[in-house]
Amino acid sequence: MTFDQLPGNGRVALDHEQSSLAGARKAPDIEEPPIPAGTSAWRRAGRRDRPTDTRDRRVGAPARTGFAPVRRRAAAGTQAGPPIFINSFVSMSRRSREGHGMTRETAGRRLRALVVAAAVLCGLALVPAQPASAQTGAMIQPVGGRVTGVLSNRCGGTDSDHYGVDIAGNSGMAIGAAYTGTVTFAGWASGGGNMVTISHASGYQTRYLHMVQQPAVAVGQRVGQGQVLGYVGSTGNSTGPHLHFEIRRNGAVHNITPAYSCGGTVAKGAPINLAFEDLTPTDAVPDRFAFVNSAGVVYAKDGAYAPWQAINAGGATKVALSGNWIGWLQDGNFYAKDGIYAEWLTIAGGGQVSDIAINGNRFAFVNSAGVLYAKDGAYAPWQAINAGGATKVALSGNWIGWQQAGNFYAKDGIYAEWLTIAAGGQVSDIAINGNRFAFVNSAGVLYAKDGAYAPWQAINAGGATKVALSGNWIGWQQAGNFYAKDGIYAEWLTIAAGGQVSDIAVSGQDWFAFVGGGNFFAKQGAYAPWLTMGSGGQVRKIAIIT
Repeated sequence: MTFDQLPGNGRVALDHEQSSLAGARKAPDIEEPPIPAGTSAWRRAGRRDRPTDTRDRRVGAPARTGFAPVRRRAAAGTQAGPPIFINSFVSMSRRSREGHGMTRETAGRRLRALVVAAAVLCGLALVPAQPASAQTGAMIQPVGGRVTGVLSNRCGGTDSDHYGVDIAGNSGMAIGAAYTGTVTFAGWASGGGNMVTISHASGYQTRYLHMVQQPAVAVGQRVGQGQVLGYVGSTGNSTGPHLHFEIRRNGAVHNITPAYSCGGTVAKGAPINLAFEDLTPTDAVPDRFAFVNSAGVVYAKDGAYAPWQAINAGGATKVALSGNWIGWLQDGNFYAKDGIYAEWLTIAGGGQVSDIAINGNRFAFVNSAGVLYAKDGAYAPWQAINAGGATKVALSGNWIGWQQAGNFYAKDGIYAEWLTIAAGGQVSDIAINGNRFAFVNSAGVLYAKDGAYAPWQAINAGGATKVALSGNWIGWQQAGNFYAKDGIYAEWLTIAAGGQVSDIAVSGQDWFAFVGGGNFFAKQGAYAPWLTMGSGGQVRKIAIIT
C-alpha cells in the first residue's frame, strides 16, 4: 500500500509486505560476516516454498515439509452447521495426537467410548456457543493466518477427535494468550509437542499446541490477554508450522465452529466471533506503531496491518507513545494527542524543549537549560525535578530517570528524593522499565540491574550506542546492528544485522522494531519474520507500544 504527498511530507511509500530479513538467531561473535557486494544489507539466504499440508499427521504418515509465510488478512467469515463432538476416549487404537493422552485403550474403555460417541452424536456433549448472557468477542485470536483445520474436520476429511482449529503460520510467529488466566501446563505432551494450557475465569480453558520450542511461560504464571506464550512450530504430531488452538469449558469442548471456516483467514488480536458466557471483554489497547520521516511528519497506526495516519504537518524530531497518548517534539515544543484522531494539545511550549517522555498519564520534558519537568495529567501544573544540566529523560511506572553530566539519576515519584543510579561522568544513554535500570557508558558497555540498589551487570563488551527495555528484554544498538537478551543473564541474540540499523525499539509482548536504510521494520517474536512497516528510505525515528 502506498500513499503520496501528505502535508509537510515528501513522497513516502508505505507497505505491509514481509521483508527478506531473517529471524533472530544466536551468534557466536558480535561481528557479522561481510555481505557480498550487490546484496541487500538485510537479505538472508533461505528458501520458503508453498505449503503442501499444515494438518496434524497421523502416526506413520510421512512428514511433509516446505512452508511459506502466511500474511495476516481480515477476519474470516463464518461457517454454519453443527459440529460433531467426540470425547477423547474415541481415539481407541491410535497413538495419542495433539496432547490427548492414552496410547491404547482397554475393551472396557472402548465400550465407554462408543457410549460417549453415541451420546455426543445425539447432542448431549455439545457446549452452547451462544448463551443468552454471553459476551461476544471476549477472547482474541492467538495468531493470524489461514485456517487449515476446524472442529472434527481437518479441511480435507472428517476427524472426530480433532477438538480445535488449526491456523497455519510461519515457524517462529508469536502466540498470544486468548484471554487473561493462569498457566496450568507448559511443556511437552505426546502428540501436542511443546504446548501451553491456560485456565480462565468461569471454567474456560484454552490450549496452544505444536510450539517450536519450550514455552515462554511457566506453570502457575498469571498471563494477560495477548501475552506471548511461545512461538508457532511443528513439534509433536504435526506436518508443518501451525497453531492448534482449543477452547473448552468445564472440561467439555466449546463449539468454535461459527468463528472458523476451512481456507479462511484470521487476524491476530482480533476478537473471536463467539459468545463467551460470564467472560468480560478486556478492551485491550491495540498495538500502536509510529514514526517520524525526514520531513518531520509523524505517522501512527493501530495494528501492524492498519493504514498510516498523519499526526502533524511536519517539523517533528521525536515521537513517544504510552497508552492512548501520542506525543512528539516539534520546533522546541511538546505536543500530544489522546488517540490518533483526537485534537492535539500543547503540553509544553516556549520553543526550548529538547527531550520528551510519556508514561501512562505522566508527561516529562527537558528544556534547553537541562531542567527536567514532570506532571501527572495533561492539564496539571509542571514540577521541576532537577536544577539543570539534564539531556535525556526516561519514565516507567512511578520512576523518573534522567541523564545529567554523564550520570544517571532517578526519582521514585515527582516528589521523592533523587538517587544516583550510575555515576562516573560517562553515561551516554539510559532506559528504565519497571524496576529494571540500564545505561550505556562512553565505551559503549551496556549495564543493567533489577532494582535501584542492586549491583550492575555488564551486558556486552562495548560499542553500544542505545539501549531499549521492555518486559524481560534488553535490546541495544551496536555497530549498526540490533542485539537483545531475554533477561540479564540470558544468551544474546542478533535481532537484525547488516550494519545499517539507526534506531531500535522493543515493546510489550515481544515486539521488536528498527530503522534500517531509512525503512521501518517490525516483528512480534525474536524468531519471527520481519514485516516492512514503512519503506521509502525516509524513516528517521520510531516508537511502538503493545
